[in-house]
Amino acid sequence: MKLVRLLLPIIILSSCSTKTITLKEVQEFIKVEETRDILFTIASDEMKGRESSNGGYQMAADFVTNFFEENGIEPFYPAYKDSLQTKEVWSYNLVGRVGSFDNEKPTILIGAHLDHIGVNEENHEDPIFNGANDNASGSTAVLQIAEFLATKEWNQNIIVALFADEEKGLRGAAHLAERLKQEGVSLAYMVNFEMLGATLTTGENQVYMTGYNLSDMPEKMNTYAPEFVQFLPEAKQYNLFRRSDNYSFYKIHNIPAQTLSTFDFKNYDYYHMAGDESERLDVTNMNQVIRTSTYVLAKMLEDEVSINLISEE
Repeated sequence: MKLVRLLLPIIILSSCSTKTITLKEVQEFIKVEETRDILFTIASDEMKGRESSNGGYQMAADFVTNFFEENGIEPFYPAYKDSLQTKEVWSYNLVGRVGSFDNEKPTILIGAHLDHIGVNEENHEDPIFNGANDNASGSTAVLQIAEFLATKEWNQNIIVALFADEEKGLRGAAHLAERLKQEGVSLAYMVNFEMLGATLTTGENQVYMTGYNLSDMPEKMNTYAPEFVQFLPEAKQYNLFRRSDNYSFYKIHNIPAQTLSTFDFKNYDYYHMAGDESERLDVTNMNQVIRTSTYVLAKMLEDEVSINLISEE
């Protein structure tokens, strides 16, 4: 009888330690209704196109801050703010962490830009550039991924960031990348999310990755979700690797830092137009992409997968 009492806790602990994250678990956690609610909030007229000088970005940032606080994502900097100035206008990245932070552990960063291009009063019919696809969709993905990751414990440091001033020359991401470098934060890899609201022409629940051949990240991700990450020729043709927030982390930290997107130049006609509205996005597919991205990242963290650069840009 004493032997049974001694063994029982060991059996229970062993069972917990071998439990793995499943796709079904992620799918049940990340609900399409929440995806829709976050997207429509961030891209609402109230946010004034999320531009810093008109106060719209700050309103969107308040929404993100409240989401972080409600879902156990702790501040990486006081009040989550990493402040920067662009053309005499102050703004800030929002930087949180999942769990504690230990410099001895590998650190990954998950990010997306929150800002957009604001209001054009000369466009009388619709002056607000809501930026639903660009990039309320990517911001929604980061929030829901962080929300799920915050329910687990990990052997890595996880930083989540919503960037300011991407539309003004990738300035927010560059500022954070430089600051982390100066502070001695050593990043293992970075995953950026950009424009996820239109279904990729090759099929549902698929993304493409910029800088596809620069690292083994696509291969590692597709191990967990076959054919999820595609190669898009136009991404190289238009040098998209350099045109989003991943690039500063690649350049400054010399790490795999790449962007996942579904905008392939054939599937959405409203880039940087007032018509980039939430109602035009395929929220169901976007939710599937966020679920799959969450599952893939969670499995990579769970299995402590390393991502390696395999060639130079």
